[in-house]
Amino acid sequence: MNTVIIDGVAIKNPSNIDVGIFRLSKSGRLSSGKMTMEIIAQKRRIDLTWAAIRGTDLNQILDVLDANIFYNVQYTDPKDPDKLSTMIAYVGDINQTLHRTDGSRIWKNVTLPLIEQ
Repeated sequence: MNTVIIDGVAIKNPSNIDVGIFRLSKSGRLSSGKMTMEIIAQKRRIDLTWAAIRGTDLNQILDVLDANIFYNVQYTDPKDPDKLSTMIAYVGDINQTLHRTDGSRIWKNVTLPLIEQ
């Protein structure tokens, strides 16, 4: 089973999937100085990392990401690793390092952050 599907396209399995969960809050201070805080939402961030990936596989991923601003992402969630969870996400900065091997393009240390809308 592929661990990540973006807009219906199964992409090359990453070397690592880091799932972060963070809370969006609204906070302020009362006239007494006491802080108040309200949790507005809980969101996820998925960082996909490939230690090495062929140029053709990376191009497939980048082509999928050129199509939209927000994406339907299916991924393996640590809360329920036996099924794919779904979120609508946008993409952060994509980083990669070019490494050539025998005339083939191999990209190393590719990171792709997907952040829940």
